[in-house]
Amino acid sequence: MIGSGDDRHRDGSAIVRMRIDNHALGLFAGSMATCLNSGLPVEKCLQLSGGRTESKTLMALVNAARERGAAGATISEALEPGARLFPRHFLPLLRAGELAGRQVEAFQLVNRYCRQIGPSLAVLRKTWLYPLVCVIVGWVARAGILTYFGRYHAAEQFLEMTFGQSLLLVLAGWLLFKLPVVKRIIDAILLQLPLIRETEIRISVVLFFSTFRLVYEAGGLGVLRMFDLALATVRNDAVRQDLLRARQILAQNGAIGEAFAESAVLADEFKGLIHVGSISGQLDRNLTQLVQKATAQLEYTLNLFNQFFQRVVAFSVAMSIVETLAMCLL
Repeated sequence: MIGSGDDRHRDGSAIVRMRIDNHALGLFAGSMATCLNSGLPVEKCLQLSGGRTESKTLMALVNAARERGAAGATISEALEPGARLFPRHFLPLLRAGELAGRQVEAFQLVNRYCRQIGPSLAVLRKTWLYPLVCVIVGWVARAGILTYFGRYHAAEQFLEMTFGQSLLLVLAGWLLFKLPVVKRIIDAILLQLPLIRETEIRISVVLFFSTFRLVYEAGGLGVLRMFDLALATVRNDAVRQDLLRARQILAQNGAIGEAFAESAVLADEFKGLIHVGSISGQLDRNLTQLVQKATAQLEYTLNLFNQFFQRVVAFSVAMSIVETLAMCLL
């Protein structure tokens, strides 16, 4: 909880930096929609909804935002200090609802979105979690084998080198990734790698068009504003640059179907859905179909990638353990 006498807590800077998952955010959004629909003031809505969450990070952010809400800030402005802790789509959707005068609908859409995208993101987390656990278990097993055979110095040296080098590599990679030019290069390289390319593109397509569809359903905004809000959810710079080609056409009053036809990363079937929807007046329905198909493709790609990547990691770790055991026995 946030102490009322601590300025650092009031501005949210002392909040533990743990990202908020879609499940907790979906429950919060559903509660906010109910409270706002009942006519309660923003501060009271935040108090009731934030007090029900099991996420300590979200609770701390909401408590810090209540004072701003009481001072007249919009909900998105009140929660802005925690922008990096929310999923990328959350604040853009709130801003869209506020600009359109449809806050209740915006929170309802966030709630529905979180429930729909949650399973896909859960599969995505397994992509790195299983290999990480597997590698750590392998390190512990190798150190344990060396210790069992009395090679204490070798075990100690192995742990020091392994953990030390790994931490340095992770830290160096994290710092380099913070540089925009390095991130752009890495994102471009990822789109050249089989399977990873499909994963990156499908994640971006699901997030972008889920957000675009939700903002479109909320109504009241120009197409460029809707596009920019949706683009804020895309993390891969190479995909962002590709989608920006569509924005250029929209800025010249081009049709939505014509604009997205210029995308190189968007599948032809998705371009067809957008084109047909835009000329038939049923874009919302076709965007829903697009998101459903893209989500199914994403889950298939992630499962395929996980099976391949996890087996490679497991085999490599097993071979390293066998090598350590053989070295001790010989």
